[in-house]
Amino acid sequence: MTDQHTLKDQLQTSDSLAEFLETTDASVNAQAQALIEDRWDREVPHGRAVAIVREELERVTAYDSISRNSSARSPRYMDLTDLELVSGYEFEHILAEILSRVDGEAQVTEASGDQGVDVVWFRESETVGIQAKAYDKQNPVGNSAVQEIYTGATVRNPEYEFDTAAVVTTSQYTNSAREAADNSDVTLYGRKQLQKWLDDAELDADGMGKILAEIR
Repeated sequence: MTDQHTLKDQLQTSDSLAEFLETTDASVNAQAQALIEDRWDREVPHGRAVAIVREELERVTAYDSISRNSSARSPRYMDLTDLELVSGYEFEHILAEILSRVDGEAQVTEASGDQGVDVVWFRESETVGIQAKAYDKQNPVGNSAVQEIYTGATVRNPEYEFDTAAVVTTSQYTNSAREAADNSDVTLYGRKQLQKWLDDAELDADGMGKILAEIR
């Protein structure tokens, strides 16, 4: 069986959860523990991590079965499960790439001066200041993110003139976050919209790997 040190190395060199699972013969529990300790920058219950690993293993198995019956293997496009597993810093860069493929151009702000704005999205009709939140779907985003992006986009950040302040997450939002967004005119983008962007962007494993390689 694969030891924990080897698991850590495999995790660091994998571009997606699927690739990590395909390159190790470790138990589901060991894989889940490696993800908790070495990939997620937040606390995730072990039981939830195990469930995510099992879900992805089932999907990989089904995908491989379909691929073996196809004359050519289609690229595997990234989905929300992949984005739940990246760090906050990685998600910012991946989100910028996704939005650039969908509409206009997006870029990650400088970490030292973003003041709550992680990504700037230059669309044809507007400039959007975004706070990016890569959370597990069981961990909703609270109203502090709304307050931070509102302040960062409308008060503190002199470099850009934002038409819209927004939060983008792999998760969902608490009721208090939605109420705060309504009161401050902040746009909230959750899982449904992010999945649509992912579908339109057609970001595959190779593309995601290049993004991660560039920022490491």
